[in-house]
Amino acid sequence: MDNHKQVLDLRLKEVEEYLFKTLSGNKVEEHVNSLCMHVVRAGGKRLRPRLAIAAAYALNTQIDPKFIVTFAAAIELLHTATLIHDDVIDHAEVRRGQSTINATDGNHVAVLAGDYIFTRSFIALQQLNSMTLFASVNATVTALVAGELEQLEKEGDINISLDDYEYTIYCKTGALFELAVNGMAIYTKQPQNIIDALNTYGKKLGIGFQVVDDMLDYSSSSEHLGKTVGEDLNDGRITLPLIITYKELKGEDKNAFKAAVEQKELEIVLSFIDKAKALEKCQKYAQNAILEAKEALKELPDSPYKEMLTNLADKAIMRSR
Repeated sequence: MDNHKQVLDLRLKEVEEYLFKTLSGNKVEEHVNSLCMHVVRAGGKRLRPRLAIAAAYALNTQIDPKFIVTFAAAIELLHTATLIHDDVIDHAEVRRGQSTINATDGNHVAVLAGDYIFTRSFIALQQLNSMTLFASVNATVTALVAGELEQLEKEGDINISLDDYEYTIYCKTGALFELAVNGMAIYTKQPQNIIDALNTYGKKLGIGFQVVDDMLDYSSSSEHLGKTVGEDLNDGRITLPLIITYKELKGEDKNAFKAAVEQKELEIVLSFIDKAKALEKCQKYAQNAILEAKEALKELPDSPYKEMLTNLADKAIMRSR
């Protein structure tokens, strides 16, 4: 396992080098590169590149490491671009404990910076020269946009259904996880059952990951989380803790909770979430999704990289930020 971890770490190091190399352009691009570098350096866990690399090696197929690194870097660039645009939409001032581009340089610059990183992602993907893979990327970007539109349409709607919620989080999170893990399978023309298994893993992992993210917005601290706690409530995002709480409450409690959500009264909302034991129910919801994700991996041949995918799924719902 140690040797396989060294391979993963080496590929991740090469992804980092690729990210910083691609964000060093000519004088015209110097300012936008420095802004984008600020976001990339903030880093995070590089979960999507980790997934892309582990999934590629779990195929037990010879793939040029250069292609794996290029694809993993493209996925991280795509993710970073969406974060920059999300911050503009959400008027977020802090991301990963650092000031967002829109907070420091304004929305116009932030939108252009996000657009710029999108182009760098597409340039990276172009090097793989696969129209089939590019079609999957296009479908993912379409889903990302659809998720934001769906979220805007449902803003403040406490009656949102679980199906609507799952569709939104698939578009916002699951679709990119799905692309990260199935990209190299599509690129190397793997059998459909392998691609389907990775699709399911990515979708279910996305649900588990996003549910935990939504829970943390009501259970962590701003300092620890790296963004403002209660941001979802303040922005009118109706997530699983609120959906479950509203479903569990009866009579006057139900009406009082709905009013508190509408008035964005965080302390009152938190008291009702606690009363409904909504966070415990959310945790169970996330755990079930992760179980389904791991179950899908049975289609893949046994290997240390398959085990890595299993471990990454487990870690996704045990995190605190």
